[in-house]
Amino acid sequence: MIGTVLALLSMIEPRKLPPPTRQVRDAYLQLAMEIDRVVSGLAAGRLAGRIRCRPGCSNCCMEFSVLPLEAAMLLAGLDWRATGGQRRKGRKGRCLFLHDDRCTVYPRRPIICRTQGMALAYIDEIEERIEVSACPLNFAVDDVLEQEDLLFMDGFNERLAALNLRYSQDNGVAAAVRIALADLACPPA
Repeated sequence: MIGTVLALLSMIEPRKLPPPTRQVRDAYLQLAMEIDRVVSGLAAGRLAGRIRCRPGCSNCCMEFSVLPLEAAMLLAGLDWRATGGQRRKGRKGRCLFLHDDRCTVYPRRPIICRTQGMALAYIDEIEERIEVSACPLNFAVDDVLEQEDLLFMDGFNERLAALNLRYSQDNGVAAAVRIALADLACPPA
């Protein structure tokens, strides 16, 4: 399976991904706005004062990979004139879309970037428990979090996967492929 995914990845030119259909694009933007609303609500509610995320805080801005749909959405909004047509440069292991610790693609940032800093929850049905992954800058290891403090990701991730599958089928792209943000951070040839 891993070999198949790597072979498929080598056949994809990430910077040449076609844009999604209007229906898929609009559904993706709706999903992103819904996540933003939930995150804002959590940050302004019981977690007010705890969330340290702000412009200039870039500790979580790492070399992530995204699904083909998210790569296409990001590419659709890039203006290579702003970089002088040059490959973006950054620190090793850091997102190449950072400039002076600020996100240069913030309005179009992928879903993973929209949820950073929160206490992310995933339901493990086999173990019958909730798995939590939380930002160490905002939450201590021994913090006791209530369910209303958590950003439950399963439903959002399922919707993202379904949209990515539609995009991939529409464009003949392997849905299981992950595309490194670094591969999107240089102008098309």
